[in-house]
Amino acid sequence: MRAPELRDLTIAWLRARHPEAIIVPELSVADWGGASIDVAAITPTHIVGVEIKAEGDSPSRLDLQGAVYPRVAREMWLLPDESIREKCFAKKPSGWGRLEVWDGAVRPWNRATKVARFEERERNGMRWKVGISERDHDRVDPDEAQRLNALCPASMCGTLWRDELAQIALRVGGLRLFGRANVGPLTEAICAQLPAPVIHDLMIEQLRARAWGSKKVVQPPALAEEPR
Repeated sequence: MRAPELRDLTIAWLRARHPEAIIVPELSVADWGGASIDVAAITPTHIVGVEIKAEGDSPSRLDLQGAVYPRVAREMWLLPDESIREKCFAKKPSGWGRLEVWDGAVRPWNRATKVARFEERERNGMRWKVGISERDHDRVDPDEAQRLNALCPASMCGTLWRDELAQIALRVGGLRLFGRANVGPLTEAICAQLPAPVIHDLMIEQLRARAWGSKKVVQPPALAEEPR
């Protein structure tokens, strides 16, 4: 499947799974504009990211993406096209969940297997039978994404705009700024004086309050109905 098709299916899955989330395609993270999560759901508590590998894509960047995205996102999933699924899952970063398209919709990868047949093996005059497994579509054992704990204060600040960093400084109060109130000094002050979990929660608050402008995001019903 092509990237736009997988993206639309991913948005539908995230909206059903996290109805309170703001869903953002191509969310710039870590160093604003330098890296982006294909589809991100900004829930009230954390970011859920989905990396899409469409038909013709390569899993070569997964190692780098696995190192960068968890600095900001506490939950990551991988959705590859069926044609490159095996290669992508073999390179899946630790802690990421696996997704698949099943019956026209995205769902967590079904890990259920069954013994399909037995094959006879022989070595040194001894014979035995080995069960050969295949996926069992009559049962569902959904894959899970682990909670990632690699938050990086500088990366979380790099996900925010200058005005959002300034809002954090005002909200917290008492932050000592090192230089003028532009991105560099604001980031330095926040990272030096606030612990990562606090920065994370403030980042989520700012992202959920962001005016996204022309960027097409999916707002939860409660926010979409509010006048802006």
